[in-house]
Amino acid sequence: MDSNENKSLNNILVKIGIIILLVFLIFIIIFSFFAWQKTKDLMYIIIGLIFASGTLFNIYLLSKEKLKNIIL
Repeated sequence: MDSNENKSLNNILVKIGIIILLVFLIFIIIFSFFAWQKTKDLMYIIIGLIFASGTLFNIYLLSKEKLKNIIL
């Protein structure tokens, strides 16, 4: 495999990973909101925020990797 093909494949995989994580983030927010509304337990909001922040951190790491591949 050529180096350019490898970078292109990595960029495609990173884009797919970011899209999947964004969809996952939306589902986390929706689920935690509806679970909180149904039970009135604040724990669901806290758990949702923890999972959402972890997902955002993973998106950040993937974006950073993508930028590193573009620069190199």
